[in-house]
Amino acid sequence: MGRFAAGSRNTSSWRIIGLSGALFAAEFVVDKFPGIDLLWNGLHTFVRVPIAGLLAYRAASQLTLSMQLLTAGMGVVIALTAHGSKTAVRMAVAPNLEPVLYLALSSGEDVVAVGIAWLATQHPWTAASIVIPLLLVAVLMIWWAVKALRGVWRRPRTAPAP
Repeated sequence: MGRFAAGSRNTSSWRIIGLSGALFAAEFVVDKFPGIDLLWNGLHTFVRVPIAGLLAYRAASQLTLSMQLLTAGMGVVIALTAHGSKTAVRMAVAPNLEPVLYLALSSGEDVVAVGIAWLATQHPWTAASIVIPLLLVAVLMIWWAVKALRGVWRRPRTAPAP
């Protein structure tokens, strides 16, 4: 079945559970401070996205290799879209929000993330019906932002009038 097979001692090890809890606590605390949060999210781009691909690959272990690779690719795209949109929102609002409002935004994201994760384990179709429109909105927002940036870069620069 492999080293990380479902039900293996790796997922029930108290060391792994403790480490996961400590990492969750660190994420929860760091996420509340605007400057540190943006740096943390930048570094986590190189952690969250590949790990999502690996998790998707392992979740599809009963499928053919080509389907596993497709699933891994979808996991990477979904993680990159979700992580990228979260980071973009944070970068946009961090300079404009009071610390209390930033704390409320971060806490609200935590509630939504835990809620959707729980929903995915109990009612996967309901979770999918929530996540898919959110991903579509994120993709549209990314497309809009890229289009707006291209417009800014393409504008001809004129010399100031004397």
